Amino acid sequence: MIIPKYHLDGKNDILVKTDAVSSIFGDSFRKSLTLDIEECEMETFRKHERTGRPLGDVNFIEKMEVLLDIKLKTQKPGPKKIIK
Repeated sequence: MIIPKYHLDGKNDILVKTDAVSSIFGDSFRKSLTLDIEECEMETFRKHERTGRPLGDVNFIEKMEVLLDIKLKTQKPGPKKIIK
């Protein structure tokens, strides 16, 4: 995994704004990258990375659906019926 130097240094530039990372991690962003993560947790991250679906609880997903006006919850697979 490649971590941009900007996030480690906490410096903004024209493309990167580190405020969001700083508000979540504070000064511990660099330290959080070295934490041990259980294999089951890593598989959860990998699953969401592959599917592109957000990782969060139901309330978070529902809030993002409202804010983004898109469906994020897992839908029934296959072609969708067109309602006329």
